[in-house]
Amino acid sequence: MIDLYKILGLKRSAPRKDIHKAYRKKAKSAHPDAGGSVEAFNQLVVAYSVLSDEGRRSHYDQTGEVEAPQPDNLDGGAIEIIAEKLGLVIHAEQDLAALDVGALIELAIQDDITARKASVTHQQRAGERLSKLRALIKRKGEGEGDLVGRVLDWHEVAIQGKIKKNEGMIRHLERALEILEDYSFDDESAAAPSEEVVEALNDILVSLDELAAILNSSPSRAEAMPKEAEPTAFG
Repeated sequence: MIDLYKILGLKRSAPRKDIHKAYRKKAKSAHPDAGGSVEAFNQLVVAYSVLSDEGRRSHYDQTGEVEAPQPDNLDGGAIEIIAEKLGLVIHAEQDLAALDVGALIELAIQDDITARKASVTHQQRAGERLSKLRALIKRKGEGEGDLVGRVLDWHEVAIQGKIKKNEGMIRHLERALEILEDYSFDDESAAAPSEEVVEALNDILVSLDELAAILNSSPSRAEAMPKEAEPTAFG
């Protein structure tokens, strides 16, 4: 069994702020870009993500089991989106002083929302056409099973699945915008951030590390991101 506290070099009684410090310190040398291994870095990310979450830490302390984060966590999905957008800025190799980082991230998220709303509208229209087509189709003779009907059923399930997926992503994107309202990307010398802001930014950076670890250890981003299983035409 992996000892998450040992990975971070902490005692079981360590407060949350020490968990933050230990992770940031070890991540610098453990990251694959700094010569560390992907496996060791992934273990470090898991240790931090579990021990920095009060509920998951309590479950780990009691059972020794690493509980997976809830897939329907609204803030978790929103932070993952922010992490992805921050990653685009980080790897753009442009002078940050010349960029309005906050506006760029907000625009990228708004573009995502617009595209997904358009997709929902398209799928809804497709659903309406499917219903009309279903009413037009008449079977000429008797036989076992309605094969064409089953194909239409498959299309209906696929359409509803896409609508549900996009509507869920829209909620996460809108939550990401709400979170970003509490932050600015001005010159840090203008004002010292509070301890709460520092911890929140740490959380964002950790989420970015988690996303990077997934991307680095997976064949493609599409395969790394969770997706719903799609039904086939015949079951």
